[in-house]
Amino acid sequence: MIQLFNILKRQYQTLNLIQISHDALTHNYHHLSSLDQNLKVAPVLKSNAYGHGITEAAKVLDSLGAPFFCVDSLYEAYELLKAHIKTPILIMGYTHPNNFKVKKLPFSYAVYDLQMAQVLNNYQWDAKIHIKIDTGMHRLGVPLEELSAFLQELKKLPNLKVEGVMSHLASASNTQDTLYQTQVKNFKQALKIIRKSGFDPKWVHLSASAGLLNPQIRKELSKFSNMARCGLSVYGISPNKESSHLKPALKLTTKIAQIKKLKKGDKIGYDGTYTAKKELILGVLPIGYFDGVDRRLSNQGAFLVEGVKCPIVGRVSMNITTIDLSKVKNPQVNQEVVIFSDQAKDPNSIQNAAQTCQTIPYDLLVHLASSTRREVV
Repeated sequence: MIQLFNILKRQYQTLNLIQISHDALTHNYHHLSSLDQNLKVAPVLKSNAYGHGITEAAKVLDSLGAPFFCVDSLYEAYELLKAHIKTPILIMGYTHPNNFKVKKLPFSYAVYDLQMAQVLNNYQWDAKIHIKIDTGMHRLGVPLEELSAFLQELKKLPNLKVEGVMSHLASASNTQDTLYQTQVKNFKQALKIIRKSGFDPKWVHLSASAGLLNPQIRKELSKFSNMARCGLSVYGISPNKESSHLKPALKLTTKIAQIKKLKKGDKIGYDGTYTAKKELILGVLPIGYFDGVDRRLSNQGAFLVEGVKCPIVGRVSMNITTIDLSKVKNPQVNQEVVIFSDQAKDPNSIQNAAQTCQTIPYDLLVHLASSTRREVV
């Protein structure tokens, strides 16, 4: 019996670990919600909650009273359903029409063409829909010039409830941007057409994180909309650096797998892209671009060991990255290494790593491997 108890106590040691801060997520949600009482915040959980883990993030945010969780696909909506999430779910992306014919589903849907509306009417009785308008970004959405005819056909579908109207801003940097002005003008026109046609949507949403965090745009949008779909900012990163009150929620760590001493002139990694300029202590890490360490960080980025900045030396490999441990006092195998820090000012924060790669934070976040263990702390 004692032997069985000891076996049950044993656990595999996780090498690569993504930690999600419960306090950071809740803080960010409350901060965003406080910016304008007229704009309710709907967290965007698509793309595995921007790499944070869709069910992990949803379980933290589920008790905060959000009007919706926004996802891209039916698959993501099912993941939340299986996790017993209570917050209403809005599917914003494309779903193959046949998938609506399988069984009754408890979701809301962004609708932008008649085929989808008709299938929902026939197979998802009393489905709640959000009419998606193409206001000038030219992605999914009903073109403004086709909206009146679309609405006339929508009236013939009695099993649908128009719950919302939505669009998406291509630019939310400033109110003088001509594309922004065009989209706002078109959205307001769409609202007039929709209401004149006899529909009275409860939710009107155009803004994402960038618009909500921009004071001028936020003030303008709150006059005619009542919800903002926030993704990146919920996870503590501002897309336009408008807010210093956000707290990054994600931290990625690994462990040192091997330590070796290199001589001056030794080359490291594929194609020998790094040559040791002097003797150095090399740390070999069991993490690479499969796990989300962007290959553009090769010979450019850095990780932290006990708070010490350790440059990446050599090419980032699929499952291995090597760093210079020379400045770390007495480094040890199995010592923790912070790959992406949850402190915005650290050189290896998501924001700063993205700058090093000359890309956007979204790009790094969504490429974090879904197989990496995630835990809420």
